Amino acid sequence: MTTRRERKKRETREKIFNAAIKLFKTHGFEGTTIDMISEEADVARGTIFLHFTSKEAILANWGYERLQQIEERREEWDYDDDCKAKVLRIYKIMNEVTITNFDFIKVVVESSMKHRKVLENEKNVYFELRQLFADLIEEAQEKKQLKSKFNPLVAANMLENIYYNALYDWVRSEGAWALEEIMEEKVSIVFDGLIEESS
Repeated sequence: MTTRRERKKRETREKIFNAAIKLFKTHGFEGTTIDMISEEADVARGTIFLHFTSKEAILANWGYERLQQIEERREEWDYDDDCKAKVLRIYKIMNEVTITNFDFIKVVVESSMKHRKVLENEKNVYFELRQLFADLIEEAQEKKQLKSKFNPLVAANMLENIYYNALYDWVRSEGAWALEEIMEEKVSIVFDGLIEESS
């Protein structure tokens, strides 16, 4: 059971995060300052740094929330032996938020391209997604559904790159790109090479 203090801390963190996202959408990442976030969230400047080390850390937090959501909704994607289907269901869960938040995703993608610090903060998020895919692939290899000659982490890195490259292309197209269809086609190509002939 969470204490009143823990709840208050979580509420403050969410308030800061939501204020920052609102400002990032309106003013862009570079145009938003910590002071602006402080004013929008109605918290002291120092309070922000108790929860986030930088603006980049706030962006990275968005990725952590998506991964946490995937874990919380495991029963929606982890219910059969079809590794490819699991990956596509994970993409679908991630895309639910992505597709309805184009302006923010644009900020995330463009900031990641311009600022090395954003990528450094997001590295752990990327690795956790990669590790999740690697675990699914390794499990399918143990069941002889996928070829065992491939390194699961390398294959998982390809699946991770499909997701983030598709996001980049989607943002460049101003949301007009067929995000989920292209992701599915690329994932199919990867699994064509991974699947055992007898499966």
